[in-house]
Amino acid sequence: MHAISTSGFVHRGRRKLLVGALLVGSDAVALVAATLLATYVRFDRLHAFAGFENITERITYYEISLAVSAVWMLFLWGEHLYEQERLTWGAGEFSRVLRALAMGVVGFILMTFVVKTPGLSRLWTMLAFALAVTFVSLGRFGIRHFLMWKRRRGRILRRTLVVGSNAESASIIRTLVAHPEQGLAPVGCLASSRHDMLSLNYCADLVPALGAANDLTEIIGEHDIDTVIIASSAFDHDVLAHMIGELRGVDVSIHISSGLFEVLTSRVLVREIAGVPLVTIQPVSLSRGNLATKRVFDVVVASAIVLVGLPVWVLLALAIVLDNRGPIFYRQRRVGQGGVDFDMLKFRSMCVDADARLQALKDANEATGPLFKMKDDPRVTRVGKWMRKFSVDEFPQLINVLKGEMSLVGPRPPLPGETAEYSDYHWRRMEVPPGMTGLWQVSGRSSLTFEEMVRLDLFYIENWSVGFDLALIGRTVPAVLFSKGAY
Repeated sequence: MHAISTSGFVHRGRRKLLVGALLVGSDAVALVAATLLATYVRFDRLHAFAGFENITERITYYEISLAVSAVWMLFLWGEHLYEQERLTWGAGEFSRVLRALAMGVVGFILMTFVVKTPGLSRLWTMLAFALAVTFVSLGRFGIRHFLMWKRRRGRILRRTLVVGSNAESASIIRTLVAHPEQGLAPVGCLASSRHDMLSLNYCADLVPALGAANDLTEIIGEHDIDTVIIASSAFDHDVLAHMIGELRGVDVSIHISSGLFEVLTSRVLVREIAGVPLVTIQPVSLSRGNLATKRVFDVVVASAIVLVGLPVWVLLALAIVLDNRGPIFYRQRRVGQGGVDFDMLKFRSMCVDADARLQALKDANEATGPLFKMKDDPRVTRVGKWMRKFSVDEFPQLINVLKGEMSLVGPRPPLPGETAEYSDYHWRRMEVPPGMTGLWQVSGRSSLTFEEMVRLDLFYIENWSVGFDLALIGRTVPAVLFSKGAY
């Protein structure tokens, strides 16, 4: 057995207590603050009296705030929002918060009618509800990012055991290692059989092999495992069922991989048909109506940005000319949707003979596949280096968006020379209009390999929606501001 370092790991019970206390404290403060702020906005004071009928004792909205907050806490608990897996796994926390608080409002109103005490201000109720949803969501957002910040620094980690030693298991381990903010630190893997352990252990170079799957419960206790992830493709159904049965009553979090690496969770439904649990994948909706909505959104947003940013464009144009005389814009032939070529516009960030000097720099290429990337490219001007760092040179692509050649969000538009090396698999990324930003932009930009970029583009295409576009645009801003992965 390999020795496992204890640095950064927190005992499961202590971790649950710590995170649970953060959630409860954050929600309580958020709810009380929301109700008190609603009182102040509605009545210009915190100790306003409620006009309840049939009650001789005067009740203040301060007291009502505490009562409503307590009721809301119960509904949040009823929605399982203090279970830590729901904080760190999957989307939908906001919808559960919204549902819990809405049910709390309805419950409190019904309670006032049952005890025959109408008189609660409707405006106050609406204000309190809206503020509560906002404050609770912001508080939980802050907790998530605090925990992610700690995990990136190797703290509050969960001992994670990957059960299986096949290619899927190795992919899971690499993903967990690449995303320490999730807090799942793989400490070992288990082989699905002796044959796997001896000759087909894909995880050997990644984590220690702690034994075989038939010793699962013993290894969990020996290594104080917090979380177990079972690679479904490494085992037959009856073996999976046996392992799950073995783990019944063991204090660990259990997860079984689906193998659906290219499918967004919002498209996945778990259904039961005739007692058989099935995973249903909802189809991608690329209807004309949705694409028309995307196009309208592109035109409206791009037009607004061009109008607002026009003074900045003028200043950039002046800086480009003063730094290195030549044209302001750089036109580069790119491949668009369906393999159709177009001229993509950029602010010129290189010297005027940049294309002619490219061949001499081929040996310094730092990218994989057909891409060319060079961190300290000598062709980049002083102003160009600053523009590239913050992606300012890409602003003129808004003109391409207005012309319909590009979209605000989509795959990176390749060069014609790059597509000459494309396989049929790679060409799938050109099924939609290329974008100014995309999943590749917020997931590493220049630090991505070509195959990683293709995989992200296909993930985007498989899971396209207007909401997904909005989310990626929102994530692009911090990625650009902090120059994540930029050259």
